[in-house]
Amino acid sequence: MELKVILNDATRFAVSDWYNFLVLGVILFLVDHLIDLSVPSLIDGVWDVILVLVIIFLSLIEVGYGFRIVEETVEGSTRPPSFHNLWNLFWHGIKESLVLIAYFIVPLILVVIGISEFVELINLDINPLITDYALVLAVIFFLCFNIMLQGAILTMAHHGGSIISGFNLPLVFKKIRKVGLKNMLIVSIITIVVLYIVKQIIFDTLHGLPYPGSILGEIIFTLIILPFLMIFSTRILGLIDVPISGY
Repeated sequence: MELKVILNDATRFAVSDWYNFLVLGVILFLVDHLIDLSVPSLIDGVWDVILVLVIIFLSLIEVGYGFRIVEETVEGSTRPPSFHNLWNLFWHGIKESLVLIAYFIVPLILVVIGISEFVELINLDINPLITDYALVLAVIFFLCFNIMLQGAILTMAHHGGSIISGFNLPLVFKKIRKVGLKNMLIVSIITIVVLYIVKQIIFDTLHGLPYPGSILGEIIFTLIILPFLMIFSTRILGLIDVPISGY
């Protein structure tokens, strides 16, 4: 499938069902504002604990919905999924979060610790190197592990969301080879551009508006723009695997 076709499909897909679109927007809005409420007080009582649990629950529902989009896309669906069976969404959110930690956060921590230990061992001053190459190294690191994460998510999507399949490295690498490293790289770059660069530019622009425009801009961002970016990017991930049949 050509990139232009994929981008057009993902754009139409994201706005084809305004009900589920707005439900996702409300969830993102609630998570964002509940976090703002919980941060000043941290955990200082029963209500704060409940608030944190609600934030975790909604966040995992959001992650699970993203996985459901990928899962239904590789199965040939042309419409955004609904929010039925919240327990299923919640459980998929837990599994994808664990896969994310395993493929992203743990390797990042190990790399940082490894570099720190190496620097201490040889007494090397790497500050100039960090200044010059940190961004390049960070992008390379993100691309490598994001491709593995995408392979794991697509593998899980073909195996009923099984977390075991997400950690089955032979299956994951087989999926990456079948989909194509080039396609995985393109999706990773689109993910960086859409979910990080474009998202931050739009947020900064709307948040920088004079009051009350800044509040209205924040509402528009979390209710409309953010869910669009999320649905758009997850749809793209599923579409690059649509021509590939399951294992």
